[in-house]
Amino acid sequence: MEGPAATSFLALDAGNSSVKAAVWDGAWGATARFPSDDAPAEAWTARLEELAGDAEAAGIASVVPALTPVLAEAVAAVMGAVPTVVSADLPLPFRLAYATPRTLGTDRLAAAVGAHALATGRPVVALDAGSAITTEVVTAEPAYLGGAILPGPDLLRRSLTRDTRQLPDVPWPDAVAPVGDSTVTAIQAGLSALVLDGVAGLLRRTTDALGGDALVVATGGWGPWLAERLPEVDRVEPHLVHDGIRRLALAAR
Repeated sequence: MEGPAATSFLALDAGNSSVKAAVWDGAWGATARFPSDDAPAEAWTARLEELAGDAEAAGIASVVPALTPVLAEAVAAVMGAVPTVVSADLPLPFRLAYATPRTLGTDRLAAAVGAHALATGRPVVALDAGSAITTEVVTAEPAYLGGAILPGPDLLRRSLTRDTRQLPDVPWPDAVAPVGDSTVTAIQAGLSALVLDGVAGLLRRTTDALGGDALVVATGGWGPWLAERLPEVDRVEPHLVHDGIRRLALAAR
């Protein structure tokens, strides 16, 4: 599904809190992160101009509907070409077995495409760990089945403080210990165990459902932290979503 080659490609992954941009030129190189704010297209043009460089094609995966046309206008101004906006209507490298494709986040779809490209015929699970933690499941057939969505570490940590009267906001622990000897370390023990054991259990259940031979690929800001502590994770790919955007856009040309 690689499609026609492009010497350089700009991929934009627009999430609820930030837009993660990256340029591919045979490999992923220059990156930038911008706030997902209500800046006009002219401001986005200025933000992207230096990063885009000589990129010949671009793609956008966005879960912020109001931001999508603004980014598309800015990319067109910078590059003189209309970017591909990821959707379930694009040519896909697998059968879409998701019951509600119109509600499927395009970042999730791009992660599934990027992971499938790495699986070389095996079932694959993409684990994207950011504000939320998501899994995307593609069978060996291949078919995209869906996955799971759960709160990420920071969401869990903030919710504990927000919805209780006496528990303090605490930093995420560097070391994982099951017993805390203070209120702060007790919260840290509980949060780290909940995230690690919860994600590990989810991955085991998911790979078992796929016959036990699935490749697990982690991405997102918390991906390396989870991969370092969970043997269920096979590899980390920081640009998994960006690569899915690139593959979808090039196949649609």
